[in-house]
Amino acid sequence: MRALAWAGRLWRVGIVFVGLLIAGVSGCGGSGHQLPPAPEDPPPPQAQGQHGSTANQIAQGEQVPPGEPQEPPAQQQANTQTTAPQQATLALGRRLFERHCAGCHGTRGDGQGPAARFLFPKPRNFRLAKFRIVTTENKVPSDEDLLHVIDQGMPGSAMVPFRHFSKEQRLALVAYVRHLTRKGVAEQIRKLFEEQDEELDPEELNQHVARATTPGKPVQLPSEAERQDPQAVARGKELYFKQGCHSCHGETGRGDGVKKQFDDDGTPNSPRDYTRGIFKGGRELRQLYARILLGMPGSPMPASPNLKPQEILDLARFIDSLSPPSATEKVQHRRTHLVAKRVAGPVNDGQDPSLWQDVPAVRITITPLFWRNYPEPDLHIQAVHDGKHLAVRLVWNDATRNEQTVRPQDFEDMVALQWFRGEEEPFLGMGALESGCQVESWLWRASWQARLAGPQDVETVYPRMVVDDYPFAKKDKNPLRTEAQPKEFLTAAAVGNPHAVLKPNNPVSSVTAQGVGSITFLPPGAQNVRGQGSWKDGKWTVVLVRPLGQSAEAPVAIHPGETLSLAVAVWDGAYGDRNGQKLISIWHELELEK
Repeated sequence: MRALAWAGRLWRVGIVFVGLLIAGVSGCGGSGHQLPPAPEDPPPPQAQGQHGSTANQIAQGEQVPPGEPQEPPAQQQANTQTTAPQQATLALGRRLFERHCAGCHGTRGDGQGPAARFLFPKPRNFRLAKFRIVTTENKVPSDEDLLHVIDQGMPGSAMVPFRHFSKEQRLALVAYVRHLTRKGVAEQIRKLFEEQDEELDPEELNQHVARATTPGKPVQLPSEAERQDPQAVARGKELYFKQGCHSCHGETGRGDGVKKQFDDDGTPNSPRDYTRGIFKGGRELRQLYARILLGMPGSPMPASPNLKPQEILDLARFIDSLSPPSATEKVQHRRTHLVAKRVAGPVNDGQDPSLWQDVPAVRITITPLFWRNYPEPDLHIQAVHDGKHLAVRLVWNDATRNEQTVRPQDFEDMVALQWFRGEEEPFLGMGALESGCQVESWLWRASWQARLAGPQDVETVYPRMVVDDYPFAKKDKNPLRTEAQPKEFLTAAAVGNPHAVLKPNNPVSSVTAQGVGSITFLPPGAQNVRGQGSWKDGKWTVVLVRPLGQSAEAPVAIHPGETLSLAVAVWDGAYGDRNGQKLISIWHELELEK
C-alpha cells in the first residue's frame, strides 16, 4: 500500500506508471488489430517472463555491465540476476552506445554528451523515461518503438539511423537504452524517498521501476485502416480545422501557425511543416495514427484521446496527403556505397568535364545538426581516380554565394569530406579519443576561394572608410590597404596562420580530429589536398583532389582497390552556419576501383 501512496508523488516528477492509462486510449480500437511490425523488420523475439522481450528482461536486471561504476550495495536493486547471454547483450549494447551514441547522449544517457551543445533539438535524456516516439497505451516505448528509432533515425532532429548495424547490435542498443532508463528512474525514486526521509527496500524499488518502465499494450489500428476510402482526406481536412490543428501547423500545413512553443523542459520548439514530408516517427499510417492519438510526450504536440478511431485515421490520411513520399525520401539518411571509377587520363585538378561524363552522380542526404526549415540542398557526389590521384566532385543547391567573412555578421559557404579507414567507424562527430578512432577531413572554404584573386579585409567591404595612415606602408601601393603593410605588423600572416594568409594558394585545408573540439591542422608538408569551387545559377560545384598513398602526417591512407568510410558536411553562410551548425550526412562507403 505504501508503494501506491508514492504514485502521485512520482507522477509529479514525470514518471509514468503502467497502471495510469491515458484517458480514453484503452477503448479506442477494440474492433481493430495490433499495430503491425515495422516494414522489413519483425518485432524482437519474445522471451519467457512477464516483461516480454529479451531486451526488457535484460533491462529488468540491474546488474552493472563490466566497467561501469558500482553503486553502494544499499542502493542496488534486489533483482540483479541476469543470464550470461543477457549480460553479453548488455555489454555489447554498452560498447556500441559509448562508441556511437555517447557523443550526443552522454555516457550516462543523460543527453549531456560533448556534441550536445551543437544540436537542436537536444539529445534525449534517457534517464528521465520520456520518449517522443511511442505506440503503447501508457506511452512507455516498446522494444519495437526503440528499434524503430534506431533503424530510421528521427528526421527533424540530429538523430541519424543505424540500420546498417546487425539485428543483434540494434537489439543490444535497445537493451542498453532500457538499462539506462531504469537506472535513471531508480535515481529519481531514491531521491524522492530520501527527501521525505523514508526507507526504501530493494524489492519496493524494483516494483516502482517496473511500473514506470514496462511498456503497456500496443495501440490498435481499427479495421477500417485496411480499406481504401476516397473521402478520408476530405473528412480529415475538415477535422484538421475543427480540432484546431491549423492554429499550430498553419492553414496549409506549413508549420506557420503559432510560432512560440516550448517543450516540457523549456526548450523552444516549432510546429512541423507537413509539406516537407519530415516526420520524426515516419509517415507510415501506423505511426501517424499513434502520434495523433498519443501525442509526443514532452513536446507541445498533445494527445487526442477523445477522437474516434475513424477520425484519427482520416486526420492521419489528410496529413499524409500534404506531401509526396518523394519528399520524405529526400530527408531519410540511407547508407550508400559509392565507387571511384578508375580513368585512363590524368586527373590533374579535376576540372576537365570529360572526367565526369560517364561517372554516376550519387545523391547523398544531408540534414541540419541545429534544425531549421532549410532549402533542400540536393547534394550529389562523383569520384574518379587515375591510380595516382583521387578526385571527388560535389554539387549542391545554394541560392546565395557567401564568400565574405570580413564583417562579424557574415558567414561563408563551406563543404568538408570526413574520412576514416578501419574496420569499425568511430563516432560520426569528429571521431573519438580511443585508439584507432582518428579521422581526416578536407575543408573547402568559399572565402579562401575568393582570396585567391586577392586579399580581402575591411577595406574590401567598405572601400570608402577612413583609416589611420601607416607611415611604414609600401609607397608603391595604396597605403591604406592591408597588403601594403609591413609583414611585422601582420603577425598571424607572417607566421603562416592559414586563417590570416592574405592570398592563399589553395582554398582547401586538411585537418585531423579525435573527438569533438580536437580539430588540428596537418603540417604544411601534409597539406596535399587541392581544390577549386565555382558558383553558378544557384549551385556550388567543388572538386577536391588528393594524391593516393599516405603521407607521414596524414592519418588516412588511400589506395586503389580499398574501401573507405566517408561523411559530408555543408555550411550555408546565408543561414549563419558555422562551426557545429551545419548540414551533415551519415557515414557512407567509397570504394576505389583497382
